[in-house]
Amino acid sequence: MEDAEAREFSKKILTIQEQERHRISRDLHDEIGQFSVSLGSALNIIEKEIEKRNFDNALHVIKDAKTILSDTAKKIRTLFLDLRPAELGMLGLPSVLRELFSHYTKSYPLNIKFRENIGSVRIKDEVAITLYRVIQEAFNNIVKHARAKIVKIDLLLKSGEINLSIEDDGIGFDAEAFFKEANVDKLGLRGMRERVDLLNGKFLLQSKPKSGTKINVIFPIIEEA
Repeated sequence: MEDAEAREFSKKILTIQEQERHRISRDLHDEIGQFSVSLGSALNIIEKEIEKRNFDNALHVIKDAKTILSDTAKKIRTLFLDLRPAELGMLGLPSVLRELFSHYTKSYPLNIKFRENIGSVRIKDEVAITLYRVIQEAFNNIVKHARAKIVKIDLLLKSGEINLSIEDDGIGFDAEAFFKEANVDKLGLRGMRERVDLLNGKFLLQSKPKSGTKINVIFPIIEEA
């Protein structure tokens, strides 16, 4: 890769990282801020109801506050999944992905079929996190736009390469037009393609309206020392 191209890639990756940090910071601020206001209001009502000895009303508000707490905890957990999973280096990519897929099946009406044969291969850290981000972004798009019911994920070692395939049965979109849009620094699939390219991987996205979407990512097997 030429020096000018390397600098351009680095600039794009830094832009993507800063945008991701900004989005996560904003989402955390919004969720925690809303929770604090709601919980503070609930505590004020509970205090007044107890002072009036309206214990049934106070109990009802306490139950509502517990629901708010539970919902907020789930939302924050989702936001933490957007960060680098702490377990990735310890448990390996397949185990972390199973946790991610469990989150999606519990939260959305998706049938996720996952195959892998990674075994004990310890994939280099930057490759593992890039594969995780690609899968994460694919699922973000699936739950927001695709209206898919079935998602198939294959993470397989083949002929000295790591092959990732993500295929859904959703409504699809015009992939060719998507990548021709001018804003190449936009987060999402473009950002994932830039990350894959930076690590000398191969990224292919196939999609047409009413035909679902398929993503393929290929990396040479590079194990941690």
